[in-house]
Amino acid sequence: MGKTGRRIRAIITALAAAASLTACAVLPQGGGGGQQSQGGSAAKPAQWRNSDLKSVMEESGDVTEKDDFALAVNREWSLANSVPDGYSSYDPFVARNFEVNDELKALMTDRTPYSDADAEQARQNTQNYYDLWMDWETRDELGMKPLLDLLGPLFEVETLDEMTEYLSDEKTACNATELAQCYASSDWNDTDHYAVYIDRMDVIFKDTMFYQSMDYDSWQQEPYYNILIRHILERMGYSEDEATKILADGFRFEKDVAEYCMTLEELSAEDAVKKQNNIRTAEELEELAGDFPIMGIIDANETEGSDRYILCEPDWLEAMGTLYTEENLERIRSYLIIYTAQDYAQLLDRETYELYGDVLNGINGASGRISDEEAAVGMVGRFLPGQLGRIYSERYVKQETVEEVTALAKQILDEYRSMLQKEEFLSEETREEAVRKLDNIRLHIAMPQVWEDMSALHVSGPADGSNLFKAQDEMGSFLLARQKTYINGTVNHQYWTSSPQDINAYYNPRENTVTICAGILGGDFYNTEMTKEELMASVGCTAAHEISHAFDSSGCHFDEKGNLRDWWSPEDYTAFRGRADKLVEYYDAIEPFPSVHCSGVLVQAEAIADLVGMKTMLKLAEKEKDFDYDRFFRSYAQTWKMISSEQNEYYSIIQDNHPLAYLRVNAVVQQFPEFYETFDIKEGDGMYLAPEDRLAVW
Repeated sequence: MGKTGRRIRAIITALAAAASLTACAVLPQGGGGGQQSQGGSAAKPAQWRNSDLKSVMEESGDVTEKDDFALAVNREWSLANSVPDGYSSYDPFVARNFEVNDELKALMTDRTPYSDADAEQARQNTQNYYDLWMDWETRDELGMKPLLDLLGPLFEVETLDEMTEYLSDEKTACNATELAQCYASSDWNDTDHYAVYIDRMDVIFKDTMFYQSMDYDSWQQEPYYNILIRHILERMGYSEDEATKILADGFRFEKDVAEYCMTLEELSAEDAVKKQNNIRTAEELEELAGDFPIMGIIDANETEGSDRYILCEPDWLEAMGTLYTEENLERIRSYLIIYTAQDYAQLLDRETYELYGDVLNGINGASGRISDEEAAVGMVGRFLPGQLGRIYSERYVKQETVEEVTALAKQILDEYRSMLQKEEFLSEETREEAVRKLDNIRLHIAMPQVWEDMSALHVSGPADGSNLFKAQDEMGSFLLARQKTYINGTVNHQYWTSSPQDINAYYNPRENTVTICAGILGGDFYNTEMTKEELMASVGCTAAHEISHAFDSSGCHFDEKGNLRDWWSPEDYTAFRGRADKLVEYYDAIEPFPSVHCSGVLVQAEAIADLVGMKTMLKLAEKEKDFDYDRFFRSYAQTWKMISSEQNEYYSIIQDNHPLAYLRVNAVVQQFPEFYETFDIKEGDGMYLAPEDRLAVW
């Protein structure tokens, strides 16, 4: 390991210890701060060892399914596999990612024209960007020049008025970091129409919670600052002392701003959307912002003239009015330099790109590096997701897959209807609303049926003398022009908000849609030779999980059209909340590491979906002749097999709203009598939970 690698490891060792202490100090260990549980206090669940860690698997010995189901089922796989180079974990999602990446790489090198004009244009755009990313000769020759050119206008800013001019420039909005995010999306209150959302800037530590316990010198612990950004700054011509000042100033501005921003846990709470749904006029925004040029930023982002603005964090905007001063000018400039440099680090020369990879490996506990081809495909997918999805669908999506998965999803919807109609804690009025919402869920399976018009997007390639920064400018200009057409317009609900090649499935509450992307319909998740038990445990549980998000602690606040509306009676919602609070208490008590607790508030929506998804599939299993429950439960556990680094697990506990993988097995199956009957679980076994303590949100 070289000097840089040793520095990264030393910093990360300190950060891991700090993360452990932070998790103990700030994650709730009680009832999640909510109201008294109506379902009774949850008993402390078994403290299974964190079997996402290979070291735990190696030391586990002959653990049985009765004591730790996830560990027993997945131990052999874990011992036979390892985390690939460039990754911090390995699981069926990563394995499927390799398969999809191979398909995408083939698309990037196959120059055969498509007969469909839109698909052909998508091929040219994606292949041009891929070729630009792979053109290391040009990237190395340019070095830092593209970044210096991009930041040139910012370097010339000497007064607050000039900073206002810079932030209000369309070129800044198109290519560089700003101090606010302005974008058009479907209105939370009327999803048939667009609204413009005003949201806060990002912070390096991602969760503003961390800044609460940091002092102004804490930037020295952050590898992005100390290694990656310092490298870029010094390559840009700054001296070591000048780079140090920029790093310190940028962090200090972040820390001041973070004091007025919602934390990740607050953003994951059930009332988060309601707190962010602050409708304001342009005049009200301008008054609240004081000297902060929010209207200039709105204009630069082509979002002016909207009938409705939604301000996500009013405290943040008001604070920006007090922080946007001549005295803070250098700190503001430093923040903008740092963040723009970070955003473009992967697009610079080989030296910077490889250092970027080393830093990420240190943070995530990974080693090695993914291939250039895989990295290039990943960047095409990041910046041209719809265009890549268009040609991926043409080549790889099979109609029989669409039909089989659609049929299963419709079967699950029917079972949900039956469950809702029998749910005892719901009043008739609320039940009718729930069934209406269920009946209006639209399924997006594998690929879009209608593609958004992107004929105005042209990405030039190496043959045109282009480079990655010019391509970013072309794409940014297209996105701003498209956004302008959305203002006060009508939403086309046939468009997807993701891409077919994504290895993902999700529920969109604003659209009331369940999307199962083609990317996840392969590998361990799906094949045409699966038994019914395996299909129900993988694709079935996935679809049922996503449908349940329509009725979880977040989705329950949106109606059948995706509008933010309370359709519950107060009494029914109190009963629901009591059940959800019991789940929060259950997860709060789990310790993946000694004295490091999960956050029930953070994971509650995903944990509810896991439970209800499993319940639905078990209801369907009752109707199947000779159903093999042993195979079903084992297949479900294998869906969540994982090998992870300790750093990745710590990060997930603190910042991921999904439970850890081993908990998505053990904490789910132990709630259902079918599991106890199948594996003869008795009191005293590690997988046992007393009937009165088991969770049942729906």
